Amino acid sequence: MIQTAFELAPTLLLFAEEAVAPEDKSLLVHMLEGPWILIIGFVAIFYVTYVIPERRRKADEVKRLAAITKGSRVVTVGGLHGTVVNASADGDVMTLKLDESGNVRVKVSRWALTAVDEKKEKDSE
Repeated sequence: MIQTAFELAPTLLLFAEEAVAPEDKSLLVHMLEGPWILIIGFVAIFYVTYVIPERRRKADEVKRLAAITKGSRVVTVGGLHGTVVNASADGDVMTLKLDESGNVRVKVSRWALTAVDEKKEKDSE
């Protein structure tokens, strides 16, 4: 019995040393093992695929709405096609002429304009 304990002692010491002494890992390996790299990756993908295009779209919309002047042909959210009769640069309300004789005029908010018809605008000039 004593003989087997002495035979097992070097093996037990080897296991004890491995348990006490941690492996030296590089910083990159240590970071890749943790869950933070996945979280940061998902946030980066979300930012690139959603936030950046949404900012561009909003900036383009602001430019488009700011470029609407008197005489522009526009389409509203409700589907009304008309020509801008009165548009102030700083105001939010615009007056649209819906028919050619100018009898039907409607006041709409600037945000309610969805499209500027550039083709018809060029033809009328």
